[in-house]
Amino acid sequence: MEANDDLGLIDNRYTIKKNLGEGAFSSVYLVKDLTNEDEYAAKIINNYFRYDEVKVSQALSSTNSPYIVKFKDFSQGDIRIEKNVDFKSYILYEFCPKGSLEKYLKYFGGFNETQSKFIFSEIAKGIQVCHKKGICHLDIKAENIFLDSEFNVKIGDFGFSSFNSILEGDFGTKGYKAPEVTNDKEYEGIRADIFSLGVLLLNIRTSKFLFKEAKVTSEGSKKKTMYDLVKDKDKKIWKIIEGNEIKGLKDEFKNLYLKMVSLNPIERPSIDTILQDPWLDEINKLSNQERIKLAEEVKEEFKERENMLSDQD
Repeated sequence: MEANDDLGLIDNRYTIKKNLGEGAFSSVYLVKDLTNEDEYAAKIINNYFRYDEVKVSQALSSTNSPYIVKFKDFSQGDIRIEKNVDFKSYILYEFCPKGSLEKYLKYFGGFNETQSKFIFSEIAKGIQVCHKKGICHLDIKAENIFLDSEFNVKIGDFGFSSFNSILEGDFGTKGYKAPEVTNDKEYEGIRADIFSLGVLLLNIRTSKFLFKEAKVTSEGSKKKTMYDLVKDKDKKIWKIIEGNEIKGLKDEFKNLYLKMVSLNPIERPSIDTILQDPWLDEINKLSNQERIKLAEEVKEEFKERENMLSDQD
């Protein structure tokens, strides 16, 4: 029997406890297994369903990577939410109770240099797992980086992901998408991922987005877009980024960012090259003990931000 505060029931097995988010094609809920009380994030497909998401999630979970949100199950069944009952597909994922990276950036800004390196390197390792499996994520953004109960970062939401290396179609989120994704031509999904990861890199360090979309000036136009400044490596871009809030972004950081968001996909570094970039030397040279200590420092920063969020509620 459901408790009065439950929202509904899936397959007579999972009680729906809380709405975690709504998308264009799906809704995500926190659910509890009635047989053992384990908690999961259930993605209920409302409209368009891509079976690729299931295949990708299964393949990535088989790696047992700590940087990937784990896949639990895919099924179809009766889903009752309040008084409505529908037969729908649903996917069960590991529940990450600390939410997404986006909320920790939105309210408190970017992380310091060393913390940013650690967080970014953990995310990059998750993307490395994807790319080694021949999988392009196609929607890398702060909202799709989740934190488990111990504040470990994990990549999730594989709704756009694909095993196809050459793609055609407009996938992803505006502001993160590579220029070629919106050009109605074929493109390499893995190289498009690197662009999105570059946008996320800047977001982690500064909490800023430079452009609403990666768009260059149209022919005949005299007004430069923000992405023109990035593309041309115009020094003004760093004055805009740093403003009065952030000072002294390192040259290594700037170089890595500009390479990752290159207009020409071929000029973007591979994920393996990124993980060996000079900007990450500080992280790569840590001993195991030093890395554990830094991981704890980053977790404490997340905890502090979480506490401040709780105080605002």
